[in-house]
Amino acid sequence: MTDLAVIMSVYQNDKLEYLEESVQSILTQTYSQFDFFIALDGPVSSEIDNYISSLTDSRIRLYRLEKNAGLANALNYLLRIIIGDIRYKLIARMDADDISVASRFELQRNYFLTNPAISCIGSWYQEIDESGNILSNQTLPLTHEEIKKFFMRRSPFAHPSVMFRREVIDKSGFYPTNTLRLEDYVFWSNAIKSGLLVANIPEYLLLFRRDKDFYKRRSGIRFGLNYIITRFKINKTLKAPIHIYFYSLCIGMIRMMPAFVIRYIYMAARRY
Repeated sequence: MTDLAVIMSVYQNDKLEYLEESVQSILTQTYSQFDFFIALDGPVSSEIDNYISSLTDSRIRLYRLEKNAGLANALNYLLRIIIGDIRYKLIARMDADDISVASRFELQRNYFLTNPAISCIGSWYQEIDESGNILSNQTLPLTHEEIKKFFMRRSPFAHPSVMFRREVIDKSGFYPTNTLRLEDYVFWSNAIKSGLLVANIPEYLLLFRRDKDFYKRRSGIRFGLNYIITRFKINKTLKAPIHIYFYSLCIGMIRMMPAFVIRYIYMAARRY
């Protein structure tokens, strides 16, 4: 009997090596009473398909989507299954290329037990490269008010680190499907707009993969324009002052630049 569901989407560009590390980091959690929902978002490589199909852990629930629908649609597909089962009170996110620290679920679930007013929690995280070497330690604001203030400039959560109560879906809805790689931004802003309280745990519970293609996936004119439009909507939700709109516009313009330029700006900004 479990009240925790874990959701992960896998698609054709995921790497087997990273996927294996990610899946194993979930299956070896110190808190083991959960069900692990995995969606294959369209056709995947034969090696990934063979690996996923070979997993015999009884906690795994595997679903295959005929066509690639995108992360938001794949996650919503799983969430609709999960909220149809009243047993699941908590939902944890995980990505197919990151690594969860073994105590993550235990610490997050205990936090919920002692903080019943909180609906969503994330954690601090460490960035790692392709080989798993630690690049940086990333801290995030802890309290709801600190998170709202921080959110005016950037996302207050590492998406694969979060665990949330099912009431987040009940009160603020599913992931939006009309954004480009920013579905989590809108998801959190809708939760906050709905009056739900959020927090971060001051522990490094996630190893976040920042590989050589990370910036390429998050650059270009289309992505930059979408970032500006999405951030303006979030700014309106958070009742942000006018200078925050100018800040969002500048970030969106930077994201229209080539990936190597964005990487340089990002690394330079992290030094200060």
